[in-house]
Amino acid sequence: MNAQQLEYIRLELTNALHDDSGGTKGQLQAFIEHPPADKNHYPRQRIHKVELEGERWADAENSAVYALETRSRRRPMPPINDHVFSSCAWRRAVMTLGEHQIAWLRYCYGFDLQFKYQTEICKHVWERYQAYKVGKRLQSKIIKRLVSLVWLAVQETAAKNKNETYKEYAGSALANLMSVDRSTWSRVYAPHWARLKEVAEKMDVEALQLVSTRREEIIYRLELQNATK
Repeated sequence: MNAQQLEYIRLELTNALHDDSGGTKGQLQAFIEHPPADKNHYPRQRIHKVELEGERWADAENSAVYALETRSRRRPMPPINDHVFSSCAWRRAVMTLGEHQIAWLRYCYGFDLQFKYQTEICKHVWERYQAYKVGKRLQSKIIKRLVSLVWLAVQETAAKNKNETYKEYAGSALANLMSVDRSTWSRVYAPHWARLKEVAEKMDVEALQLVSTRREEIIYRLELQNATK
């Protein structure tokens, strides 16, 4: 799969995973988020009563509120808009992947900043990095510093995929972040930094290729079901 095809998948995933829940809200959802204020100034005096079946009464937290219909059009809004419906195959394909791949796609292309996704991504990158033979045993302080670079490598990979003009961290900047000399960074940490970014980039490509394959399988099954009806 070439770079142009990968970029196409990135754009489609960004559109499919975009959170557009801030659109027009229904009356019930608006009341849930902004309930009417309780007009009872005397909490001990329960004056808001609701009559139930069987001549029973219950105390209500709020008094009854009269509200007109908030819909400003003759026909109701569709349950799902065209954009969400047309991109549902991408979202279904994402949910069939592994946990670290779902976490990566939702973080990088869905802008989902849930901590569990970030943890899953870092865990996978570090485990894949551990399989890389470093050639010699590393000191514990070096390993601790490398662990602190995992999330930074993930962020840089995500930023490069979303912004073509992104400039990578310079060696001097990374040396300052690690509180080491530039020569120490180049000699000790630079190869490991490059390997961490390589692992993150490989995770991105693998996830994109797999989600594209799964989407084609989903579309094929749907077309086959429609043909047999």
